[in-house]
Amino acid sequence: MKRLLPTILLAFLLSCQAAPEPSATTRAAAVEATAREYFATFAERTDWEKLCAFYREDLEFEDVLLQIKLDSLWKFKRFYRWDEEGDRFRKLSPDQKHLSVASLVVSDSVAVARGRVNPFYYDDNLIDTDWGMDFTIWLYFDDQLKIRRQVDWFEYDAPVLRAMLERVDRIGHETPPEWLDLTPP
Repeated sequence: MKRLLPTILLAFLLSCQAAPEPSATTRAAAVEATAREYFATFAERTDWEKLCAFYREDLEFEDVLLQIKLDSLWKFKRFYRWDEEGDRFRKLSPDQKHLSVASLVVSDSVAVARGRVNPFYYDDNLIDTDWGMDFTIWLYFDDQLKIRRQVDWFEYDAPVLRAMLERVDRIGHETPPEWLDLTPP
């Protein structure tokens, strides 16, 4: 009886524990799967609506080097404008990936990707790797695995950086560039 009582007590205590919360490992795996699908969609660069579906409407977006901060999905759409480019953007070949992710680090709410943009044509000019084209993108996910915040660090070429510095000198870093139309839809 002395040996049976501790076993019964232990079994009783174990049965009284609350159901375990979903593990952080499971959540991190879901964030990783969503981030991988997001970057695969970005790399294909053919399905604008699918890419936009990863985001919340109240997305906070920041491009650090361009000094641009936006506070909604519609403003983000005006920044990227893939759906309005027409033939201005062209991959070197149809099956080429627009970008390659070299590493992806995730937690239960954040994914950070490092990679490289592959060469492409824009307005018939080859945008090549002479200046680097590396990137780091931070994606912050909400409880529904929608991107609530994105921070981009892209390695831009010298003309783009000069234009950003001129804009900041002329109108300040909080004023969006003239090419970015933020007139409400």
